[in-house]
Amino acid sequence: MSDLLIILLFVVSLLITISSLDDAFIDAMALGIARFRLPRPPADETVIPRTAVFIANWHEEDVLGRMVEGNLARIHLPQVSLYLGVYPNDTGTLRVAEEMAAKYPDRVRVIVNRLPGPTSKGQMLNEMFAQVFGGEEEGPALVILHDSEDIIDPRTFEVYAAYAGDHDFIQVPVFSLNRGQGAIVASTYMDEFAERHTREMIVRDAVGAAIPSAGVGTGLTRRLIKHFLATRGQVLMSGTVTEDYILGIEAKRAGFKSAFAAVSANADEGLDFVATREFFPRTLATSIKQKTRWVYGINFEALHKLGWHGDLWDHYFFIRDRKGMVTNFLPPISLMIFTLLAFGAIDLGELSDTSMTILATSMWANLAALVMRYVVRVAAIHQVYGTCDWVGVAVRWPAGLYINMVAVFRAWKTYLGESELATRPIVWSKTTHELPDDFTTATR
Repeated sequence: MSDLLIILLFVVSLLITISSLDDAFIDAMALGIARFRLPRPPADETVIPRTAVFIANWHEEDVLGRMVEGNLARIHLPQVSLYLGVYPNDTGTLRVAEEMAAKYPDRVRVIVNRLPGPTSKGQMLNEMFAQVFGGEEEGPALVILHDSEDIIDPRTFEVYAAYAGDHDFIQVPVFSLNRGQGAIVASTYMDEFAERHTREMIVRDAVGAAIPSAGVGTGLTRRLIKHFLATRGQVLMSGTVTEDYILGIEAKRAGFKSAFAAVSANADEGLDFVATREFFPRTLATSIKQKTRWVYGINFEALHKLGWHGDLWDHYFFIRDRKGMVTNFLPPISLMIFTLLAFGAIDLGELSDTSMTILATSMWANLAALVMRYVVRVAAIHQVYGTCDWVGVAVRWPAGLYINMVAVFRAWKTYLGESELATRPIVWSKTTHELPDDFTTATR
């Protein structure tokens, strides 16, 4: 038993080292790219074309009205309209949507799905694309994907318009609104999105890798939309739970140029990002449910549907996207092993000098990587929120590790067929949405 635990210790330690080197490489790339390349918002003379904001809904009657009115109060651009996708049998949401359309006839349009709900978010969006672009009407020049809990930064439309000159798929950063010190689970999204969207996504853009959609804050040109409608009859791949992620990969494979538009109003300090912001789930159950869907879709569904096709950088980022199906189990396993070591259940005395040197080097490297990851995450939080939250990051980190581990475990169960998700048709995975009390102050 002790020999097996020693082998496990070696394997886990080396896997953590490899994963940490991967993260350190992205950090080094980001340091040389992001810090000096963040562009400022486009000039005021940027021409914003006719733009449709697509918002797919299922039982959003509690938040949809406030979301529409709050965002229209922020977006003083008559060429930007909100398109609300609703189901005929979702009478509460349909009623609110029609009230908004009656109140703002020039800015709000209701699209009623021809199928009763719930289907899936992807099917709803495909229905919206079909109704808006399937007829003789040319349709909007840009479509922006958003959810009913999003706080839309009005400056993003200038960014989309500026990038759309030579890009057809544009993703802006997505950040959690500041949850304060009390909501530990919800605040883990602050850490993770701040780190990912101020580092990895900027590196992906700089090296020309495929840019996955975050599901919100994603801009698509009419040319890209009509290409997919013409070639396969729908924009988003059907029968998936992460159709947005897959669309970003497919856009590059179809020959369209993509961009991660990380624009900051203060390029010297990296603060005040032009980004989409929202509240994320605040309970363990809802967070695990949401992340299980993400993990299953990105690590398993996309692996089967997309494979490994792409250039060298695409292969590298596929590995990064999918390594979590293994690496998210490593922290709790390593904690268990160190506990056994502390209580003398594992005897390392019989190891050779060479083996002991390799193990010690790996463990010290992992400790250094842990400290570096902590510093990087605090720096990311400062870059997005303007505060150095050393204590908050430390408190939230274990919660994030637990959520991610359980989500991966459940995603494996789904993949292996032990969950209803693996055998039942894909339907809308509903989470409860929250909105801030005051849209005008919801900037961080």
